[in-house]
Amino acid sequence: MYRIQYSPIAKEDLLRIKDYISNEFDKATAENAIRAIINKINNLGEYPLMGRPLSNIIDVSTDYMYLVVEKNYVFYRNENQCVKIIRILDTRQDYMHALFKIREIEE
Repeated sequence: MYRIQYSPIAKEDLLRIKDYISNEFDKATAENAIRAIINKINNLGEYPLMGRPLSNIIDVSTDYMYLVVEKNYVFYRNENQCVKIIRILDTRQDYMHALFKIREIEE
């Protein structure tokens, strides 16, 4: 069983998501959404390869993997029997910039 470790910014992401949903809907909806995200992340402890490699969809060499949970991407890495949660971002966010400081060029 892999252990789960959240980066400080991933913890901030969860708080930001909770605040956003609380403001848009209500506290109960926010708590349910956060619980769903955390439950899915906890499944990575038993199934660390459950997500997809991020390198399959971008032109950047990386060992990051991702899951889609609710309307969020959970980006993580497997490292020494540990799943390291890097970021948790809304699917509408520019994840390339958030992760790698690369802006996607619109054509």
